Amino acid sequence: MLKEIPEDPNLRQQWDALVSLVDRPQVFYTYEWSLAVQRTYHVSFHPLLVLAYDESESLVGVVALAVGQDGKRVTFLCATTGDYCDFVSEREHKPAFVSAVLGELRKQGLDDVTLTNLPADSDTLSAVRKASRQNGYRVYARTAYVCAQVAFSQLEKSKDGKPFAPGLKRLKRFTKAMGSAAPVRSNHIRSWQAMEPILPEFMQAHVARFLEIGRISNIANPIRRRFMAELAKLLGEKDWVVLSRMFAGERAVAWHYGFTYQGSWFWYQPTFDSSVEKHWPGFCLLSQVIQDGIDQGMTMLDLGLGSEAYKAKFANETRETLYVTLYHSMLKHWATAFRDRMAQAVRVRPAVEKIAERLRQGMRAVLARLRRDGTPQTLAWMWKRVLGLVWAREEVVLYEWEYTAGATMQSRGLQLHPVDLGRLAVAAMEYEDDEATLGYLLRSTRRLREGGIEGFVLTSEDGRPLHFAWVAPMNGFFCSELGGALRGSTDSAIVFDCWTPSVARGHGYYTQAIACIADRLRASGSRPWIFSAAGNVASIRGIGKAGFQRRYSMVRHQTLGRQRIEGEPPKFDETPAAEVSARV
Repeated sequence: MLKEIPEDPNLRQQWDALVSLVDRPQVFYTYEWSLAVQRTYHVSFHPLLVLAYDESESLVGVVALAVGQDGKRVTFLCATTGDYCDFVSEREHKPAFVSAVLGELRKQGLDDVTLTNLPADSDTLSAVRKASRQNGYRVYARTAYVCAQVAFSQLEKSKDGKPFAPGLKRLKRFTKAMGSAAPVRSNHIRSWQAMEPILPEFMQAHVARFLEIGRISNIANPIRRRFMAELAKLLGEKDWVVLSRMFAGERAVAWHYGFTYQGSWFWYQPTFDSSVEKHWPGFCLLSQVIQDGIDQGMTMLDLGLGSEAYKAKFANETRETLYVTLYHSMLKHWATAFRDRMAQAVRVRPAVEKIAERLRQGMRAVLARLRRDGTPQTLAWMWKRVLGLVWAREEVVLYEWEYTAGATMQSRGLQLHPVDLGRLAVAAMEYEDDEATLGYLLRSTRRLREGGIEGFVLTSEDGRPLHFAWVAPMNGFFCSELGGALRGSTDSAIVFDCWTPSVARGHGYYTQAIACIADRLRASGSRPWIFSAAGNVASIRGIGKAGFQRRYSMVRHQTLGRQRIEGEPPKFDETPAAEVSARV
């Protein structure tokens, strides 16, 4: 057993040669894949590489494992990156190899083993069951994923007997819709040198698309981005990685980062430009990839993990993967089986599953707050939330802007831009470890998609997002703090939902942003307003520095679900701004 993957050309050659000999070889089993994982994720685990040789010193078995930071739990090294993971060995050596590995793990006191995404049709499972009995492990296996696949031999064939890709009619409609001014074409890049300048564009598009569907892409994580770049470097040396793009004119509208290996094309991470979503660009790129795979003499496209609906339109085969646990403890074994059975029971009842998911989300939010704020502040927050269900008093103060403060922002090299999906994606990658900011970005994406209001982002000179804010017509604006709508003149605009990521706070970006927004609103003929909770001292201080003046306040009283509002806004159409002074 080795505690790292040696950067050894000889081992690389033998390892990859062995992979090519196994049943259904996968790019995830290669030396390059494991090395890319080790180089980028080494902080999260301790590699454990097991190599087996025969009498002639030929490599006959490889399995790349990892031990967690606690030193107790063992998993496949590539469990979180590879869609298939396995013990790499020819069939005749598999039972002895698996038995030797599990025996060594038991000797080292590693009693918890998890084998994720083990192919159900692999002979490894039977070898694991037999070896587990011999080494004191108890095995539990359940279905992890059902991977959709497209076997080219089973596709519909043309008159000349050659298969053709599903969805080509939609691709023709897409081409026609784009028009002659933006001809549709695609290309496939396989070298790292050609791929390196394009990867950032693909990654930003992937993060943006996930925001659109209310999720955070795993590519938002910088370690994941480094892994994909490292993988492209290593696999690019053997033409196993491929970055595909579909263009409308000179504009890329769909991307796919995948692999070709041993006659198969692997669909790994696709995305597309949401602005042309109605034309199904991702669907069209998939059709083109299948057709190109057929033309290149390949036999299959593996659509990988996940049950996205579009895959069913192409798939004509499936391959199941398993989640296998091995425990020395009988208690842990039965606890795992019980949890799995309970999860299955919940999944067949949508209403119960929805409640369970809400509970999980709530628990994750509480744990995140505990990590961020500590126990005392979290308990105070929880108590305030509980108390608010019974009785609450909220005073909201409204301010109107009076003078220009934009010059201050310019002197600091800051810039104000309209919010768009690209800038939200950049922010998601910049602040991927800030859960509160990610929640704000998802909310902002929904607003952007719905339209009707305007968002702004303050950035540094190099484009780093520092502060976000939104603007809407004030008259009729629903203020959640008051539980009702605001009143204002027809030319009044309200600045709301301002947000500075936690690591950017304390530098006055809030003040800079709202001052510049107010300046823009005034230049366009609007009267800028903003509001704040009376108890938010930092917000009120920033509002004052930006040039806003207090005009009036309103108080919301809530008791056992019933509420009343004290204070009335001035009659904006009748009272000059300088005379507005209504207060509670």
